[in-house]
Amino acid sequence: EPDAVFACFDPTPIASASIGQVHAARRTDGREVVVKVRRPGVEDQVEVDLHILAGIADWATLHTELGRDHALRPLVDEFAYTIRNELDYVREGQNADRFRRAFAGDTRVWIPRVHWDLTTRRVLTLERVTGVKVSDLAMLDRQGISRRGIAENAVRIFLRQVLELGVFHADPHPGNFFAQPDGALAIVDFGMVGRVPENLRMRLLRAGLAAIEEDAESLAE
Repeated sequence: EPDAVFACFDPTPIASASIGQVHAARRTDGREVVVKVRRPGVEDQVEVDLHILAGIADWATLHTELGRDHALRPLVDEFAYTIRNELDYVREGQNADRFRRAFAGDTRVWIPRVHWDLTTRRVLTLERVTGVKVSDLAMLDRQGISRRGIAENAVRIFLRQVLELGVFHADPHPGNFFAQPDGALAIVDFGMVGRVPENLRMRLLRAGLAAIEEDAESLAE
């Protein structure tokens, strides 16, 4: 029971999605946290849905022009790999830790700390972040937070992830980014991440430099 672990636990979720939902809570030592809880039975339901999806892809490959022209089954396999990883909150916590370590010392980024003593494959407990959702333009303006500053910081963070770290937040919708009064960004939800091999990072960097220098020949190459 939550009451046995937390001093306060709000049963009404502050966010909800297909796999799980998020609740606000307070630890007995006073620290504010959020608790992400996987929905009961969702793992079995996902496996049923993936089995159906694979069957549809295989049928389409045999019986439709679309299926013959496109590699549908590898797409299904990649989707299955991604969503199975999202079901494991220990993996998500490890992803969050990796990003927090990578951006340690960068005052323009806030990655929440994982409370590992209250985290399992089905439950993830994190430091609670605050801020303004980046899509709430009216609130950004009311608080005097520069839209351009937020945009520039977001691009800087993304480029660091792709070109320097080789791993990036792969679910960048507005609900996962919260602007701070000084223009810093708090980032949450690391259930889905992408990876960029070093050879691809170098090619992307060269392509970017060629575009900046307006070198069409190098960019095409």
